[in-house]
Amino acid sequence: MAMDANKFENEYVTGQKNENYNEVMSQIEALNQDVLIHKQWNKDVYYGFHERECFDLCYAVGKAKAILVYLHAGYWQSRDKNQFHFIADHLTELGYHIAIMNYPLCPEVSIERIRQSLSYGLLTVQAFVNNDADVNNDVKNLPLYICGHSAGAHLTTELVLNAKQVIRDQLNIQGIIPISGIYDLEPLVSTSLNHNLQLNQSQAITNSPLFRVVNDLVPAEFFVGQNETDAFIEQSQKMKDQWELKGNSANFTILKDSDHFSLLFHFLEKGEIVQAIEKIYQSTHL
Repeated sequence: MAMDANKFENEYVTGQKNENYNEVMSQIEALNQDVLIHKQWNKDVYYGFHERECFDLCYAVGKAKAILVYLHAGYWQSRDKNQFHFIADHLTELGYHIAIMNYPLCPEVSIERIRQSLSYGLLTVQAFVNNDADVNNDVKNLPLYICGHSAGAHLTTELVLNAKQVIRDQLNIQGIIPISGIYDLEPLVSTSLNHNLQLNQSQAITNSPLFRVVNDLVPAEFFVGQNETDAFIEQSQKMKDQWELKGNSANFTILKDSDHFSLLFHFLEKGEIVQAIEKIYQSTHL
C-alpha cells in the first residue's frame, strides 16, 4: 500500500511539477494584467453568500454569441479566478462573454458543496448576462459552455452529470471543455492532497464522474498535456471513452509539448483549445 501511495503522490502531485512552472505563471500574470486593461470587465459579481461565491465577467467584443464559464484549477483547495483572467482575451474577440468563477474551497467545504455552489453560480451567470444592460445581445438566453482546468475539469463534468434536469429546464448548456481533469478521485485518498479534501474511499468513488456517465449528455472536448504524468493522460482518455460509450459526442486531444499549466496558452489566438470551443459552438448552432 505504501508503494501505491508513493506512486500516486508522484503521479498526482510531485510528478506534475515542471521546472518551467515559475516562468509559465509569470507569463500568465503578465497576460492577466494586459487583459484587465484592454477589455471590459464586471468584477466580483456574487452568486451566493460565501465570500468566494462570485465571478468576474469579461464582456464579448461586439455582438455576443455565447457565454463561456471557466472553472479554475487548484485541487479543490487553492487558487483564484484572478490568476486566470487571460483566458478571456481572444475568446471575447470571437463573441464569447467569459465568466471566470470562484468557489468555496476544501477543507472549509466538501467537494459536494462546491458542486452545489457552482450549480447556483451557473444559473446566476446566465440570468445576469441575459438581464445586463451593458451586454450587447441581440438574442436572449445565449448558449452556455463550461470549461474547467484540473479540479475545474472535474467540476465541469460533475455539474453536467448532476444537473441534467436543471440543464434541460433552466440552463442553456450546449457543451463542455474539460482540460487535464481528474475523473476518478480514488487514487487521491492516499496522497497529501487528501489532508484538505478529507475523502474516504467511499466518498472518493461517489465524487468520481468516471463511474456515473449516462446517455443524453452535451458534447465534450477533453484535453490533456503531452508532458503530464501517465495518470493524468489516462484519466482524460478513460473519461472520453466513457462519454462515447454512453452514446455522447466526445473528442480527446493530447496537446503537444504542453504540461499541466503551459497548456493554458492554448487559450491564446490560434490555440487548440480556442479552436475546440469554436468547433463545439459551430456543431451545436449551425
